[in-house]
Amino acid sequence: MTTQLTEDARRSAILDAAATLIAERGYHSVRISDIAKVVGTSTGAVHYYFPGKSDVLTAALRHAIDNAFDRQSRELQAIDDAHQRLLRLIDMQLPRLGPVRDEWSIWLQFWTEATLRPELRPFHNTYYARWHDTVVRIVLRGQRQGVFRSDVDPETIAQRLTALTDGVAIQVLTGAPNMTVAAMKELLVQFVHDSLVKPRTW
Repeated sequence: MTTQLTEDARRSAILDAAATLIAERGYHSVRISDIAKVVGTSTGAVHYYFPGKSDVLTAALRHAIDNAFDRQSRELQAIDDAHQRLLRLIDMQLPRLGPVRDEWSIWLQFWTEATLRPELRPFHNTYYARWHDTVVRIVLRGQRQGVFRSDVDPETIAQRLTALTDGVAIQVLTGAPNMTVAAMKELLVQFVHDSLVKPRTW
């Protein structure tokens, strides 16, 4: 058991290092020697777990996205009110400097690789479905709680919100004029208000 834990920890350390380097330098600029240096091991040790460069880099993309989803799930489960849960999800998607911006960099590169490499598309589509389903579940929860309108289709809302989030995040990350993290948040929160929040009755 101890040996297996050590093996898992080493593999995870390699993937963490590779993901960090991908976020900083780009998928195709990372070398096995770079990963080994960050981890403090040899290139042979990296190859022990991953036969080739593409194996470790692709696994690192999936590892980073899995970690992001797991973190988000833990935080969202602690929030009962669906409206507040959706606002928190939006906040966690904002590409502020730091880990979330790195995750966005990795996600964008996963898109690029999935465009060029058909074998990655099933993984990409699984992740995207998970993101979509998260929004659907929150909308359904809000409808049950009576905080969201009952006359909207959760699937349609999820399609629009995820597309809007991705579109404005790309603008933020590429430095589009007038699209800041604050502007992104305002736009997404306004979408939720206009599309979902039940009008007050006086």
